[in-house]
Amino acid sequence: TVLSLSGCPRATSAMKKAKLSGEQMLTIKQRASNGIENDEEIKQLDEEIKELNESNSQMEADMIKLRTQITTMESNLKTIEEENKVIEQQNESLLHELANLSQSLIHSLANIQLPHMEPINEQNFDAYVTTLTDMYTNQDRYQSPENKALLENIKQAVRGIQV
Repeated sequence: TVLSLSGCPRATSAMKKAKLSGEQMLTIKQRASNGIENDEEIKQLDEEIKELNESNSQMEADMIKLRTQITTMESNLKTIEEENKVIEQQNESLLHELANLSQSLIHSLANIQLPHMEPINEQNFDAYVTTLTDMYTNQDRYQSPENKALLENIKQAVRGIQV
């Protein structure tokens, strides 16, 4: 048995082989220092990757928020459009009712002549209604028996109109 490496025949040949020249040592040192530099570069790249991942995560969160806001806005827009359709239908219905009421009023008052006006028709309907409104609002100015009779005739004529 061999008690030390120096006495071992196998160790001596391995040690001879392990001896490196100065040039080989310089190459190993350069490789080692390059490895250290590369470690620093790798650490810096890892840090940049980490920052990019954080930035991407923030951007993804912002995109999710934007998508949510867009979806909410689209939903609100759809609701408003539906409400507008309902309002338009109601307006059309009211305009139709108004047209029917106007025709009924024209038909009922066709034979009643207001002072200084032609008989009621579609062309002078607004002026006729304005005059009637004035007559009923300011009855104190229309106290003559003729005007009272005229107002009574108008009341009788429109009594059958259903609103």
